[in-house]
This record gives sequence, structure tokens and C-alpha cells, in this order.
Amino acid sequence: MKLMRKGLLITGAVIIILGVVIFFIGIYLSSGITSGIASLVTGIHNETMISPGSSIVVNTNETGAAVTVVYNDTLGKPLQVITSGPGQLEVESVEGQYVVIYVPEASPSTLSLVNNYSENAMVYYTYGAININTLMPLALSTIISIGLIIVGIILLILGAVLKSK
Repeated sequence: MKLMRKGLLITGAVIIILGVVIFFIGIYLSSGITSGIASLVTGIHNETMISPGSSIVVNTNETGAAVTVVYNDTLGKPLQVITSGPGQLEVESVEGQYVVIYVPEASPSTLSLVNNYSENAMVYYTYGAININTLMPLALSTIISIGLIIVGIILLILGAVLKSK
């Protein structure tokens, strides 16, 4: 029984370590997403004056890529966001800036920021595309890691609780 207890403790520890290693492999394989986000933050910032009814158009050339636009404007109000096709669209205000994320269902597609106010607006913006598929290794490794760590913890608890006869 003592050998079984020791075996459970060792097996549990090895499974937890394996879970952690798989998680970090997933992070490494998904490193493309971090470069896409970094280019959005540090990329070229555009500025455009748009009159009432005018728009800024961002083309999307890749199905499954999230087009992200980060902007603010001199009006301090959100611009209207129009897409040329179906897809998932999210618009959020974050610390005085507006973040637009659009994942088109078909390609090519466009996303437009429209000045629907009665005065001109200077818009300061940056945009980029982030391929959603680069998140898949991270998502899968996270799920697998959580499962392995739970199993490892259960084995450690069983190994610690079992008493030798």
C-alpha cells in the first residue's frame, strides 16, 4: 500500500508538470497573436478629418481574421460602424478610445467608421487584422492543461490521504 501511495504522489506530480508544460507550448505556438496586437498598439497612427456623412473605410481581405480598429476623435463621441457583410461586430469604449472588432463571415468585406454627426471630426486611428486561428493552440492547450492539472491534484490528494496498513 505504501508503494501505491508513493506511486500516486509521483504520478500526480508528473501529470501536473506535464499540464504546465503543455500550457506553455500553447502560448509559444500562439505567439503570432501577440505580434498582431503589438503592431496594433505600436503601428502607424492615422489621422483623418471626416465631414458629416463621410467615412473611413477599412478593407478586410481574410475570412476568419478579426479586424481591429482603435480610434478616438475630436467630437469625443463614437462614430457609426457599418460593415458590408455579415459577421461578428463588437464596439467598446476603453479609457477614452473606441475599440472596434469585426470578424467577417465572408471575404472580402469592409468596415466603415461613419461621421453621423453635424460637424467635422478629426479621427486618430490605427487598425490591423489578427488571425483567429492563431488562438487555437492556446485554447486547446489551456483546456488540456486544466484537465491534466485537475487529475494531477486528485492523484496527489489520493496519495496523501491513503494510509498504509
